[in-house]
Amino acid sequence: MGQLVAEKTWSVQGVTIDLPVRIRDAEMASAVFTARPAEASALLAGTGLRPLTVAGRAVSMLMLVHYGEWVLGSYDEVGVGLFTRGPGGRVGLHLVDLPVTGKLTCEAGQDIWGLPKWLMRAGLAFDGASASVTVHDGETFVLRAVLRAGRLPVPFGVRSRLGTWSRLDHGAQAGVLLRGTAPMTLHGTHLGRGAMTVELGDHPMARRMAALGMTRRPLLTLHADRLHGDLDAFRPS
Repeated sequence: MGQLVAEKTWSVQGVTIDLPVRIRDAEMASAVFTARPAEASALLAGTGLRPLTVAGRAVSMLMLVHYGEWVLGSYDEVGVGLFTRGPGGRVGLHLVDLPVTGKLTCEAGQDIWGLPKWLMRAGLAFDGASASVTVHDGETFVLRAVLRAGRLPVPFGVRSRLGTWSRLDHGAQAGVLLRGTAPMTLHGTHLGRGAMTVELGDHPMARRMAALGMTRRPLLTLHADRLHGDLDAFRPS
């Protein structure tokens, strides 16, 4: 388990991690979906969070990310998130699954930020504004998806400061609802309605994706050739 060895300094697997950490080179494709509030609420049991609803629908997001070399290594990540309201009515993205291909980032994500990371076997590839991924949990098939982002180019860098919520029942911060932000700048961005095809296996993550509306056409898609930003500590809410 990772250890906090000084203010904003962690030791994980013998690696010293000073916060904030800088993400220098990553590529991302994402898609936004809508879901029934009741099904979304069931995934939040025990977290102290509730779904954010827009026009009577919960809002979810799928993210496919490749990270170039940084303090946590180079790896692929698949995020399944739900936009939520927490204490004080504050809005943020709560990740319900965040499998990764790196052991260091898996443990660091759990212990430092309370993120639901687990080790996957994955093939993630980007081809222009399209991305494809296949995910296995050990030998168990989880999902196969192809995401085609919208064609509208954004001719300037896009700054995003997304609020986040996290809570794990294990790890260095077990049982604590954490609040943070993920300030990022996106370059080479395309967005629009886009499309996604997906095949889901018999796996808990696949069932959560289905509950969050991720078998239907996305409401919005986005692709960024490159993103970078600083990730600081999350604080107890």
